[in-house]
Amino acid sequence: MWLRDCWQAAAYSSEIEHALFPRRLLDEPVVFYRTSAGAVVALADRCAHRALPLSLGRLRGDDVQCGYHGMCFGADGQGRFVPGQDSLPNGAHVKTYPVVEKHKMVWIWMGDPARADESLVPDIHYFDDPGWAPVFGYHRIDADYRLLNDNLLDLSHESFVHVETIGNSYVADSPVVARIVDGTVRAHRFMQNCDPPPFYVRAAGFEEKIDRWHTTIYTPPGLCVIENGSMPAGADKSFARERRVINMMTPETATSTHYFWGTARSYDLDNAELDEYIRSQTHTTFDQDKVILEAQQRSLGPDPEYAFPVAIKVDSGPILGRRLLAAAIEAEQNASQLASV
Repeated sequence: MWLRDCWQAAAYSSEIEHALFPRRLLDEPVVFYRTSAGAVVALADRCAHRALPLSLGRLRGDDVQCGYHGMCFGADGQGRFVPGQDSLPNGAHVKTYPVVEKHKMVWIWMGDPARADESLVPDIHYFDDPGWAPVFGYHRIDADYRLLNDNLLDLSHESFVHVETIGNSYVADSPVVARIVDGTVRAHRFMQNCDPPPFYVRAAGFEEKIDRWHTTIYTPPGLCVIENGSMPAGADKSFARERRVINMMTPETATSTHYFWGTARSYDLDNAELDEYIRSQTHTTFDQDKVILEAQQRSLGPDPEYAFPVAIKVDSGPILGRRLLAAAIEAEQNASQLASV
């Protein structure tokens, strides 16, 4: 159910300091820290001696010392020393993971390290592009990451889940067009001559009828970039106020997900009050999604390969997303099997 040979969001850069920071990713315990030179390190959070999580130990310079018997490991995962003896036993090392720091995020490669190509790090330049003003947030969701992908590829739920912030009836009533383009799913909806939801009144300044659009661009396994904007009804896009909602879903376990998100706008860039309003409203919106997704997961149960017996028109995006993800996972598994022959 997981794609491994890819870069996935592990943490915000601001989360990783010269201190041990544990996080479970793809059901593997990982411990992060920064070296004294500022480089990010990711090690398996499991001592090679008696399996105590290394995150319960401490840093000695740039080495991690287990909190049980004091065995030390370097940033390269290799054992450094064992208290009370001069030599290291065989197997005194822990797994390391390739990491890259880019766009204010720490990205991790959970698959074959030899395939870890830094050029494949997702482009979310909106987080550090001076032409955009971003705000950030995080939710831990007790649900399969694929349910989050489905949720973002079908934004018709805004009409029912998010009426207090970004939704109204015009969203569900407007048709969606979904297709696969260059290894991504693009689900587009254009809403004409509609009332602005509460968020659009405050965040974009529109009180009269508007035209609005959003296009979810999904890249497996868990990146959804939503291009959205609005303008006065009947106006062309030169009058639009545009935003990008960056959604990064990294599995924690089969039924829980790390959800990193950010919203960036291309207008009114130095308005700190607007920053806080957008951050707060986005957080509220995703709080509402959290309730829905976790209830959905409880209803489905622990089986990760559930099937939905009924499909409707708005499911076109999620269906294409599931197919694209499944094909990528199958291709990766087939390649791994061939390599092992």
